[in-house]
Amino acid sequence: MKGGRAGRLDDLGDLLPAARSLWGYVWAGPNSLVGLVGGLTTRSRPVRWRGVLLFEDADGGLARFLRWRGFAAITLGHVIVTNRPLSDEILAHELTHVAQAERWGPLYYPAYLLGSVLGYRRNPFERAAFRASTAVKAALERRG
Repeated sequence: MKGGRAGRLDDLGDLLPAARSLWGYVWAGPNSLVGLVGGLTTRSRPVRWRGVLLFEDADGGLARFLRWRGFAAITLGHVIVTNRPLSDEILAHELTHVAQAERWGPLYYPAYLLGSVLGYRRNPFERAAFRASTAVKAALERRG
């Protein structure tokens, strides 16, 4: 992370899990290994945040590729790579993908790709993540 921050703060409170289950780590482990390799290409230092490794506001490697493709972040297992600082709403979206990876395990990547056949916005994994981020945004607004 830029600026040498030791951790990442958020305003999500109890809206999203602060930790993950051991079984989730094991089942999504192969996906997380792919994410770790991708995260290491950014040449930035990750922080542990809500049970994941977060490479936030990275410049190189995978983060540069995301920027080139017009995306801000990608979640690969228990690894989130971003090319800019993210709002709590977008981080909630990415944590939904973490939960999906825990649920689907090694089948997540093929299922996600199959779900993308009709386009990114019609992908059921993306639609679920969008709904989750919208719910978090509304809850944060109610809290003031």
